Amino acid sequence: MIFITVGTQLPFDRLLKHFAEWRDQRGYSGKVVAQVGEDSRFVHPDMQLFKTLSSDEYYHWFCQAQGIVSHAGMGSILSCLEHGKRGVFMPRQYSLGEHRNDHQLDTVKAFAGQYSSLYFCLDSQALFSALDQVTMEKHEAVVNEKNGDNTLGMNIAKYLKLRGQ
Repeated sequence: MIFITVGTQLPFDRLLKHFAEWRDQRGYSGKVVAQVGEDSRFVHPDMQLFKTLSSDEYYHWFCQAQGIVSHAGMGSILSCLEHGKRGVFMPRQYSLGEHRNDHQLDTVKAFAGQYSSLYFCLDSQALFSALDQVTMEKHEAVVNEKNGDNTLGMNIAKYLKLRGQ
């Protein structure tokens, strides 16, 4: 099962359309559950769509999923790392009217290549490739990458001046 989440602030129909195109091209027949946002116009007959989810509903679907597909929001990225989930992330882009600025592009640049269980995609081709990887991999547990090198946490703490300089 794949769980798609686009966050709660804005719709992200481009991501949903790219995913649906991949699904239809590849013939993916697994269950797909998506939290699409209040203003989304996306529809797909073979996907279970929710405008919003409570925290309990969100984590119910999140925990059941083989893979997570999401906007490049920090909450989704950190949740994948914390729960040992494979994640596929595409940033919203300001130039396409998907967000107020390009902070998600900056997030992708900062995280790309840092974690073997996370895929960061700037276009549909990269998204399709990442989805192929996530759905073809055996259901082996993802190594909990947060317990190893805590560079991210240390850099955040340093930036916030919570730890050594």
